[in-house]
Amino acid sequence: MKTIKCLLILKFLLINFLISNYSFSENLIIPNSIQFELSNSDYNTYLRRSMRAYTDGEIYGEKNIKKKYKKWIKAKIVLNKKKIDSEIRILGDWKDHLRPPFTSLKIKIKNDSYNGITRFNLFLPETRKGENEVFWTLMLKYLGFPSLYTRMIEVNLNGNIYKAIFQEDATKEFLERNNLTETVILKSNDFDFYLNEKEKKIYKNHFSSSFVIDNNNFLKNEISNFIASEAIALRANINFNKKVLNEDLFTSIHKKYAYHGLATINRKYIYIPYKKIFIPLYYDGNVQFLPGKTNCKAKIDNKVLNKFRRDFKLLSGKKLSKMQECVLADILNLSQGNIKKLSEFFPKQKIDNQKDLKYLRIKDKIINYFDEEKISKNKYLKNISEKVIIYSFIFNDKFYSCYLKIKDDKIKFCNQIDSKTYSKLISQSGRYKLTDNFKSFPINLGSFNKEMPIIWLEGNSNEFIINEKGTYYFVEKNISDVNLKFIFKNIEAKVFIQGNFNNVNFEFTRDFENQSKRLENSRYDKNLLTGCVNFFDSSFDKVSLSSSNMICEDSINIKNSSGNLNEIDINNSFFDALDLDFSNIFVKNLKVNNAKNDCADFSFGKYKVEQAILKNCGDKGFSVGERSKFSLDYGNIIFTNVGIASKDDAITDVNRVNMESINVCFAAYNKKKEFKGSKINVKNFDCKQYATLKQLDSLSEINIPRKTK
Repeated sequence: MKTIKCLLILKFLLINFLISNYSFSENLIIPNSIQFELSNSDYNTYLRRSMRAYTDGEIYGEKNIKKKYKKWIKAKIVLNKKKIDSEIRILGDWKDHLRPPFTSLKIKIKNDSYNGITRFNLFLPETRKGENEVFWTLMLKYLGFPSLYTRMIEVNLNGNIYKAIFQEDATKEFLERNNLTETVILKSNDFDFYLNEKEKKIYKNHFSSSFVIDNNNFLKNEISNFIASEAIALRANINFNKKVLNEDLFTSIHKKYAYHGLATINRKYIYIPYKKIFIPLYYDGNVQFLPGKTNCKAKIDNKVLNKFRRDFKLLSGKKLSKMQECVLADILNLSQGNIKKLSEFFPKQKIDNQKDLKYLRIKDKIINYFDEEKISKNKYLKNISEKVIIYSFIFNDKFYSCYLKIKDDKIKFCNQIDSKTYSKLISQSGRYKLTDNFKSFPINLGSFNKEMPIIWLEGNSNEFIINEKGTYYFVEKNISDVNLKFIFKNIEAKVFIQGNFNNVNFEFTRDFENQSKRLENSRYDKNLLTGCVNFFDSSFDKVSLSSSNMICEDSINIKNSSGNLNEIDINNSFFDALDLDFSNIFVKNLKVNNAKNDCADFSFGKYKVEQAILKNCGDKGFSVGERSKFSLDYGNIIFTNVGIASKDDAITDVNRVNMESINVCFAAYNKKKEFKGSKINVKNFDCKQYATLKQLDSLSEINIPRKTK
């Protein structure tokens, strides 16, 4: 009887998870048609390239689309009365992507977005099994896997109309819509695709399992290069599959219905640095529902089925087939009890970094070379007269490339390179240097650095000393009725906190003089953490937070969390005081004094503050952005550049606010290209000694009463 009861509870929880987990209507709406306008000369160029790509080599053989035909062409996307500047090019490796005059297309938009998307693909339907691709990406989203937005769409290219599959690229916007901070997305370097048999044999004899960054816009600085390199190095671990969230389930369902998506060349992974774990990202599974793969015996809850039917119809324009219903039921049945959340995984103090023997062999050769030879600086040789394999990596926080001479299997030379050059080496797939008529592709080894130390805070103590360089982890399933104090004694230490907290008072303070530290040109550290204190995946009930004298991008960062906080009291922040992301939080009392940047920053969530006193904010008092819904009952804001700023699709509602000694009282605007304007609605306010009452752009609204009270 207990077993039946447990199964019923599990089923109820799963149904609610599936229904609430995915609502694409709240995240993204892409219309079912898209129109491009190209100039006559650009359109003729596109037609010539598509025809030449089709006829160059074997049409039905093993020949791929050559890179020389994949050059960008200017185009405009017509959206209502607006024309968006963009660029398009031929997409795909094999010639099934060519159906002259139509081809699969890759599109990028530089200074705008198409309904919130900046890069996307238009696949000819036969290259991705048509509506099956829509079904599969939707189903993965229902299971909780981040999945690229995909739908059937009608394309109008200079008056030529055809059907295509719209699929977004893996970008910052995609990650944020899945409640993930922008991070590394890894994919295989597909250089093997361009090798002849002799070259393949040479690479096979050496370490050549090279991965590159799929979202190269993430590589903005040295810290992002370090994060990417750590991900590449972890990918070379023998036990890598154990570091992939829900990999067993992901693999089992793809083996049944989308085996092509498990090919190394199609595997993509989202890296979560502070957990040292990866999330699988589906790509190109060649989804097929062959007879005998499912027996249609699995049952599916009607609520889930009906919602999925509606979503699939909206995205594909077609009804869900009986076979698709069977597959959906089969996969949901397989998933029961086999889906784990990211919040359930934590890094170990000592990471198992056992590598492939070929990897260790080349690493040892390089380290030995470093011990014996002088390393040249800032040179990237262009002309090499012998066959070499190029290896790139980070060692002791510096960037290098080394050249292995194939003839005698020895390192020919190594040179230190700059961060920008290194970024190109770890983000370019299919690019090579010709050395003695041999295609030398950069093989990325990742980082030889020691990882940031991981330190677990355990025991029954109510006071914790944070005195070492590294990331401290304080993780509790449930904790209540306690006062906890964290004393920072090291400028390079950060605290990661996760748990369910009830009636807990947290105190964070700094107990050291300013230590020497090079300020990085990055908001985050090597674990992608921005706060001195970082609450992730936590729930709060009657919790209080106090912080003083923190020297980080954020004194306190709360992310992917929910609940109510009695009080937040932050004093003397070197940058932002409070930063909340992807959360649903109520704050009864908020006090911030002396922040050199923003006093309180809210993004991607729903937030309410009952009372607030903000003083001496270097930039903004309240900064509300990225589709957030924010409400303030009563606030006082004094000595601040901007009192309340609302941007990028945020809606800010204020019942009553008093402001004094302000440069700009209210500001509403669009900042990021994937968003639109913003709104501020104020019932009562008093703003004294200000330079500008309200500042807004043409996309935004500020509604305030005419008379101040």
